[in-house]
Amino acid sequence: MKKSTLLLLLVIFSFNKAISQDLVCLNYQFYNTYYDVIETARGTNTDLVLKNSGLKPNQIELRVFQDSLIEFPKWSLHRRKGVSAGFKAILINSTSNEVSLSNMDGKIKIVRQAFYKNKWKHVKSYNRTPRRVCGNSYMTKRIIKGDSSILFAVPCIEGNIKTKFRLIAYQKNSKTPIYSNEFLGFVSKELVE
Repeated sequence: MKKSTLLLLLVIFSFNKAISQDLVCLNYQFYNTYYDVIETARGTNTDLVLKNSGLKPNQIELRVFQDSLIEFPKWSLHRRKGVSAGFKAILINSTSNEVSLSNMDGKIKIVRQAFYKNKWKHVKSYNRTPRRVCGNSYMTKRIIKGDSSILFAVPCIEGNIKTKFRLIAYQKNSKTPIYSNEFLGFVSKELVE
């Protein structure tokens, strides 16, 4: 084989590998509702975030930016499963009031839903993933202060069904959930039936 052909093949394979490493999706058998969305940072001065993100002022909003990736923290369970980055999501409170959020084990509870068979369904944990059973998990209080934001990383999931997703954050003492924008992805039938 000629050197030029070998060099061309090497470049093609290297380029292909670089593209495929942009985002590794979580194997659906490792999907766990309780550890899906991971908090990565908190911030203040929402004016800068609003200006750069297209979010609306004077409200609480949850937005997923599927075209923007963020790394999972080193301690994240996703990293142990070979997934180093996910989509960026931001919960922003551009009001002057603090909002109390539903949480579990000190972690803000955000649920993923998939649009499946013409209705929104919670994406459930795979059968063999651990479940929380302790009632004390709900005792802590999580708030998002006025004029602040919380950044999250959201993994993509391996699956064979292409569908729309959205995230939901729940406010404590309010029946009004906070819905994110819709974003596309894949899901396995086992997680929605």
